[in-house]
Amino acid sequence: MDYNNFELVAFWVLSLAPGVLLTTAGILAHKRLSTAWVPRYLILGILGCFIYAAFAGLVIRGLFPPPYVPGLSEGQGLDLRGIGLIAGSWIGALAGVAFALMTVAGSSIARRLKAAGSLSPRRDIRSHRGA
Repeated sequence: MDYNNFELVAFWVLSLAPGVLLTTAGILAHKRLSTAWVPRYLILGILGCFIYAAFAGLVIRGLFPPPYVPGLSEGQGLDLRGIGLIAGSWIGALAGVAFALMTVAGSSIARRLKAAGSLSPRRDIRSHRGA
């Protein structure tokens, strides 16, 4: 695998990782915890996304630096290899914030519907018995 293919794969992994992680954590928290988790989840999730945007692409680029090309290193061309890693971390952080907000909104809607009784299976059974 050459560096261009690695950068493409790493871009997509960096772009998708925060959203998948925050959505999974939010769903697990919704299923197992009370509503007190919402502020902590949002604060830690959004703060984590800011930290992710600042450092994830740079860390991956530091671990896997672009190969040395003499023509580019002597100022004869513009070397943009590795920029996709940084852009992927920024896109992933923005997606993570969006998914965290959507998870909290979905959880809030589900809890309100359940509290109102429209998601209660017993209510549906009772309404069918009387018919």
